[in-house]
Amino acid sequence: MVYEYNSRIHLAEVALNVRDLAGQTAFYHQLLGLEILNQSEKEVLLGAGGKPLVKLIQTENTSNPKQGYGLYHLALLLPSREDLANIFKHLLDLKIPLVGGADHGYSEAIYLEDLEGNGIELYRDKPVTVWDIREDGRIIGVTEELSAQDIYELGRNIEPFAIASGTRIGHVHLSVKNSREASVLYQESLGLEDKFTIPHASWIASGNYHHHLAVNEWGGRLLARRENGMVGLAYYVVEVENKEELLKVFAQSQGNKAITHWFSSAEFSLTDKDGIVTRVRVES
Repeated sequence: MVYEYNSRIHLAEVALNVRDLAGQTAFYHQLLGLEILNQSEKEVLLGAGGKPLVKLIQTENTSNPKQGYGLYHLALLLPSREDLANIFKHLLDLKIPLVGGADHGYSEAIYLEDLEGNGIELYRDKPVTVWDIREDGRIIGVTEELSAQDIYELGRNIEPFAIASGTRIGHVHLSVKNSREASVLYQESLGLEDKFTIPHASWIASGNYHHHLAVNEWGGRLLARRENGMVGLAYYVVEVENKEELLKVFAQSQGNKAITHWFSSAEFSLTDKDGIVTRVRVES
């Protein structure tokens, strides 16, 4: 696979610990239109076009995802504005509550939460020709009013509804205790670059994309460190093209004193100070 925007990574999958596996499965399958790729008593894997995107893992933990560091939102990147319009129309017609919407200059996005409070962004990228790309490589984002009516009117009724087959994880936005420290760790470990930073938040990416990861400390300094089984983010997956790149990322992670663990010769995890787990693997 040739990664876009001269990126050396791409985001592959987000895994969530959930209390209500049946309810959450219905939300992602019936409301968001992801297809069920694999299902067992304790886990459900959902995706689009046969590609895994979201894994739901049953947990007996009763924590609230907003009380700990972890996921701010997972972001599903739709292939086109028309595809974004279709799901936008689908959600509004069903009267599904949205958290908001925005024009970010490089993208158009709508925001909602699943049944347990995990944040979700649905977005489409605008053509690169309209991005605000500076000479030093920074890509400046804005938050302006979304042309919601135009997008809604562009949407089509699809029955039964299914999300566009080319949908993928565009980026993952994390809630952390110290955004500066987290940004530096992910830049140095994963080989990312700072694309846009404001007080208390950073957007970072590989290559010429606007961001693969974002980190913010808007939840404050008193949230709980993530532990195994806590409701919310279990882990997210970063894929690299080959074993050589994997070993390079591992060496960089070791240099940053992140907690690392090998699952196989083709996959390891790194855990940051906030207990957030990133799995890095060779593209399968």
